[in-house]
Amino acid sequence: MKQWKKTLLLMAAAVTLTAAGGGAAGAELAAAGFNEEALKTDAQETATDLVNGDYEAVEVKFDEAMSAQLDLENLQASWEAATKDLGDYIGQVSVKGVESSGYYIVSVLEHFENNGLNVRLVYDTESRIAGMQCTYAAVGEEEPEADASYTQEKMTVTADPDFPLDGILTLPKDVEKPPVVILVQGSGTTDKNEEISGNKPFQDIAWGLAEQGIATLRYDKRYFAKPEAAPELSKMNLRLEMLDDLAAAITLMESDERVDNQQVFVLGHSLGGLMAPAIAVEHPELSGVISMAGTLRPLWEVSYDQAAEAFAALDETTLSEEEKTAVEEQKAQMAKDFDTLRAGFSDLPDDTVLAGIPVGYWKSMDEYQGMNFIDEVTMPMLILQGDADFQVYPDKDYTLWEDTIGDRDNVVFHLYEGLNHLMMPTQGKRDASEYQVKSHVDPQVISDIAEFIKTY
Repeated sequence: MKQWKKTLLLMAAAVTLTAAGGGAAGAELAAAGFNEEALKTDAQETATDLVNGDYEAVEVKFDEAMSAQLDLENLQASWEAATKDLGDYIGQVSVKGVESSGYYIVSVLEHFENNGLNVRLVYDTESRIAGMQCTYAAVGEEEPEADASYTQEKMTVTADPDFPLDGILTLPKDVEKPPVVILVQGSGTTDKNEEISGNKPFQDIAWGLAEQGIATLRYDKRYFAKPEAAPELSKMNLRLEMLDDLAAAITLMESDERVDNQQVFVLGHSLGGLMAPAIAVEHPELSGVISMAGTLRPLWEVSYDQAAEAFAALDETTLSEEEKTAVEEQKAQMAKDFDTLRAGFSDLPDDTVLAGIPVGYWKSMDEYQGMNFIDEVTMPMLILQGDADFQVYPDKDYTLWEDTIGDRDNVVFHLYEGLNHLMMPTQGKRDASEYQVKSHVDPQVISDIAEFIKTY
């Protein structure tokens, strides 16, 4: 696989070998039926072959479309890229199968020393592999230990009756009416733990704060719970995606007799941290807000820096002339799109695409950017950043927080050496492979959050 292709591929949280596609119509395939147990067994054997490096045994199972998309060399390169930092192989954890759209999809969870890897195989009705995907996945740690110093209660956050969201209220034991922190995720469709490649930063924070006498509420994002109900991105906005549900979560905690209703805080991570000033202004009843790896810059400026860094990391000596031309065209288009974003885009149609995102969504991002609200924020704020963050930049974003509100006496800053965007120890990478090793939020981060809450 060419280096530039691997770099772009690894910018996603999942390592995708290829997608399912081709074949007969779904209804025709579904009518043929599947031998489910045989396919599960085959998937387990296929995953074992990948672990053992027997790529030829896997390749011969591909259907015609898969064979055209993924040859033996690229199969090996993709698998090795996905597993190179996972450490020693431990064993298979589980196998699950489901029929979908005329295919049978089997997921085999493989356990490695540093993380889990979910191998997803898509079978057609001839028992050929029509698609393959690998994603990092947590193994274990779904529930606290029996002797944990906290309990977990299922909750439902409901801003819209069509979107009841599963949540967890984590309560410290033997603490009467503790303060409570509501956790708000970053961009994308993430669950209540904000799970990314098997890492669960919100679970870490919830359990860590509970050990220090502080409750938390975390809940699934709306379109994680119901992805099929998501509007097209040009019609998406942050109120639909996040803010309405947060308002419902705040109301829920203000009426819950198990927590201190006068000490409700909100912690936003990444995009959630970007919205911290808007949240503070919209909800003056809060005791404080926490921005973890957030920014005051417009999101497109952060996106520009990320794209520029990705292009700079390409080894162009490995590219063909055709690939070099394609990269230069992408660079030129990127520069043009970001110039348009900076110049102003409010008059453009919502379905106009700039930097890969429809203008309608950019408009919502522009509405809620931090600089529009920061002068109105009077409540305490905590600003957290890791100096190894390659998604939000400490030399630009953290510095801007300091320059803008560093003179306020109710704002606390912490910059952590060696921590990445998830507030976990860095693996030294500058792309999404940084997260393929399972880790945990640094305890000092959790202690600093607890100290801020107990102070204010």
